Amino acid sequence: MDYDVFIAGGGIAGSTAARFAAKAGLKTLFIERHKTPRNKPCSGIQFGYFEKMLGVEVPRERLCNYELKKIKIYLPNGKSFGSAFKMLNFMRKPFDDWLNIIAQEEGAEFQDECVCQKVEEKEDHNIVTLVRPNEKKTFEIKAKYVLDATGLRPRIRSQIRPHSTSSGFEGATLNYYIDGDSDLDPETLYQFWNLDWNNAMFAWIYTKTLDDGKDYWVVGTGYNNDDVNKRQTMFYESMKEQFNINGEIVKREGYKTSMDMYAKDRVWLGQNKILMVGDAAGLIDLVRGVGMDAAAMSGRIAARAIAYAEKKNTSALSKYTKLMRRITSQTIKNQQRGINVFKSNEELQRYMDKSMMKTGMKMMYQSQLNKFRSGERQVLLPP
Repeated sequence: MDYDVFIAGGGIAGSTAARFAAKAGLKTLFIERHKTPRNKPCSGIQFGYFEKMLGVEVPRERLCNYELKKIKIYLPNGKSFGSAFKMLNFMRKPFDDWLNIIAQEEGAEFQDECVCQKVEEKEDHNIVTLVRPNEKKTFEIKAKYVLDATGLRPRIRSQIRPHSTSSGFEGATLNYYIDGDSDLDPETLYQFWNLDWNNAMFAWIYTKTLDDGKDYWVVGTGYNNDDVNKRQTMFYESMKEQFNINGEIVKREGYKTSMDMYAKDRVWLGQNKILMVGDAAGLIDLVRGVGMDAAAMSGRIAARAIAYAEKKNTSALSKYTKLMRRITSQTIKNQQRGINVFKSNEELQRYMDKSMMKTGMKMMYQSQLNKFRSGERQVLLPP
């Protein structure tokens, strides 16, 4: 074998898997299609337990200037409530670059500007065809195990299960970065639950630090099966008026997904010796509003499952499926109770009136218990 483990994707899931696979003594190659460090549209907000999942403390220089210390939630009727809750706040460009570096320090081999063109399954290994578009160079490697960590537009999953992705786009998100003032607190994450602005989860406002070292307000939303630009304009205009947001939009960023968020078989962990991790496994959770924690956990657990299978001469996929059961069950359950089921903001308001207190109590309880759990036993929040 050329490699024990090949990983397509250099984001959180891919880099975490690479680090733990190499740490377990597995010869590992992971690739990223873009030149690194690379920009990636993403909230870049995580609870403190994220460091336990990664198994290492995040260096302060890889975080934004402002730490997020509170959450404030605005309901469809305009009422709001908040609570103290510390969160990691980072841009994906410096954060993912750090994950790439520490994976390589453990012994994983990394190549950027490299694309996985196809995977061909053999009896005891996989043939992976890789392309360097800038060099117009194509080459093949052998790998016993293949991990797809290519996100919401998954390359390997699309090849194996073409029905699970669309040739078009199922949904999109859009962020504005604003250089200016407002009446908002830069250490608070603001969530706005309103179907007029976002029919998949909440719209958001928070602060981020860009490459120039300056802090900017980020105003953003997402929408499925509609024009996200129209929804973003509606949201932004409302927020400008409500919170006196003044300043120039210096950056616009967004991404689109080809994965059907509501498909019954969206959560899929792979077949044979090809495993899905992170968003490629369908583990993004719109009810929780996050996916990076599940990405890190799935990458770590996939590496552990492969190491175990090699030692015990058993199925890595079976072990991976067993170890991921709590996360997959939670994701599937939340998928079935997403806000897309509500026809109006009045319906969404009634649901939130009934559920928010209970969810908040569960979150506080599980957050305390997570302090005593190991990295792979963390319960994803909100529970």
